[in-house]
Amino acid sequence: MEQNPIDISGKDISGLVNTGEQLLELLDEMSANNEHEYQKNRNIFTSEYGKWYANCLSLIRSVAPDKATRFESLYHTNKRSGMNEYTYTVQDFIHGIYFKDKSKSYTDAIISKRVKEQMSILQASVVRNSDFTFEMEQFVKINPINGLDSSSIVKQNKLIDIDFIDDHYNSIRTEINTCFKQGFYMASLELSKRLINSLLVDLIRSNFPLAGEGHRSLYYDYLKEDFRDTEELLKELSEKNHDFNINPEAFYYLIELISPMEPKKKPESHSFGDIPKREDIQNLRIEEAIELIIEIIDFIKK
Repeated sequence: MEQNPIDISGKDISGLVNTGEQLLELLDEMSANNEHEYQKNRNIFTSEYGKWYANCLSLIRSVAPDKATRFESLYHTNKRSGMNEYTYTVQDFIHGIYFKDKSKSYTDAIISKRVKEQMSILQASVVRNSDFTFEMEQFVKINPINGLDSSSIVKQNKLIDIDFIDDHYNSIRTEINTCFKQGFYMASLELSKRLINSLLVDLIRSNFPLAGEGHRSLYYDYLKEDFRDTEELLKELSEKNHDFNINPEAFYYLIELISPMEPKKKPESHSFGDIPKREDIQNLRIEEAIELIIEIIDFIKK
């Protein structure tokens, strides 16, 4: 019988994180094993993953239902016209489906990314529920797994912990984290929003050639002589999602992540906007949105 998520203790949640890390460790070890050991570890993964997934989904539906759809889509999806690197799911892997023209390690790496994202959703969901936060912090500090840093559940000094290929973005990330660490939350939020806006431009530009003037107008406003704002970019992604060889659900989830960062203002509101608190920014899932944009861009470029 599935356990009622309301009755799940901090110890049980710690166990879910522990199991998730062990599943990732199995995936990492597979490529280095011979065929016999590979199949052995694969069998362990497939037998353990199902129960882990069901318990995690039950918890996430209880404490963070808005994250459940994305968590489920990483396991299985019916919203795809074909199977490719981006739409490939854990269920495909469990059913023994591989890419015919790629090595097994290539497929394993995709599944590792899927499980890592599920772990990220699990951890973010736990943090959102204050009843579990303290126990999870203590568990991670006392029981580091595979070098898991104690700040991975509740980040103390970094808002964005991503290494970009673009050095310019790395400089912006450093400035965002410096502002966040020093308590300049408005500055860190505004810079984060600018960074996301730039990445959205990169996303659209990567799918449409620069030579097409009509394509340029998707992300550039010739009248203002500036790139379009985030709301306009998200609208373009929503309207043209079928022009990308990607599961449309990815764009819907991305819009869901970014929209709260651009709240609607009332006429009587302060024209500059509210000054956010630390927890307000942490709840915005900025890093998760950035990682998803980068993953989509990488897929388009391949």
